[in-house]
Parts: sequence; C-alpha cells; structure tokens
Amino acid sequence: MRFLFFSPILLFGAAAFVTAQTPVPSVTSQNLGAIAFLTKHEWEAKLPDRPDGKKIKIHAQFTWSQNGQAIRLSNQFVVDDKARPYLDGLYTWDPQQHAIVFCYVDAEGTLTKGKVKTEDGNLVHEFDQIAPDGKSTAYVAKVTPKGEQAWQNEIFERHGAELKPIVKVRYEIAGK
Repeated sequence: MRFLFFSPILLFGAAAFVTAQTPVPSVTSQNLGAIAFLTKHEWEAKLPDRPDGKKIKIHAQFTWSQNGQAIRLSNQFVVDDKARPYLDGLYTWDPQQHAIVFCYVDAEGTLTKGKVKTEDGNLVHEFDQIAPDGKSTAYVAKVTPKGEQAWQNEIFERHGAELKPIVKVRYEIAGK
C-alpha cells in the first residue's frame, strides 16, 4: 500500500485556493433581499478605546452560502490590529414564520437566535441570547443602512415593553 504525504503548507495553500475560488451563487434567495447589501463589502466598526488605551474594532463579513439560500456571518474583534474570533452564524428564510431568521454563537459559547423584520427602512432584529449557563436575555437591534458605504447598529436590552440602550456603532467598508 502506498501512502501520500502532504506538507501542511501545501494543504493550506490548496485550501486557500479553493476558498478564494468559491463563486458567489448565480441565484440568491430573494427572501433575504433586505439584508443582501451586507454581502457587498467587509465591514468595520470602531469601538471606543479600552481603558488600557488599546484600539478596538469589530470586523464583520457576510457571505452568501454556496447554494444561495443563506447568508453566513463571521465577526472578529480586532485589538491593536490583532484579530480574534468573535462570532459566527447564519441568516436564512423561515417559510413557516415568513421571516428572516438568524442564529449565531460567540467565542464563549453564547447562543443568539432571533428574527429580522423591516420597519421604516430599518432592519429590526429581535433576539434572545442564551449564555452557556442557560440564562437568557432579550434584545432588539436596529440596523439602519446608510447608503452603500455604511450602516448603523443600535442594540437595546428588552425589559417587557421597555428598551434600554446598550450600544450604537457605525459600520463602514473595511480598510477605509
């Protein structure tokens, strides 16, 4: 029996080539049209400097799945130009709810799931975050497109009908 050995560099290079060559699907779900603008660019949101003076931002990437029926989300925290995973997830159409739904998990194992609705040109995300210990907190995020170059994300913690503002950040095209 003959065994083939591949160097890790060769395998990494081949994987990078395959990833780089993955085409955008020719047909994408029209049901995800309201959030499709997110797939046009990679995005960055600058956050306030940390108390220790380090610069911090979020790098967000939204890509179509190969079958065109979902949008993948992958975010990283970037602290002083060093990236670390933040969250990964998926947006898709739920035909029973007639809504865009999403689910993602952060680097600590917190599960977030919810749905998106359109209100006055905004994408309102209503969701629950379930911590690894099982505790759940309800949130609402209002995503407001700002032309083709940016979008704003306002996040509120839900307490019954009351919404407590948590954060407001502006995402712009990465590298600008």
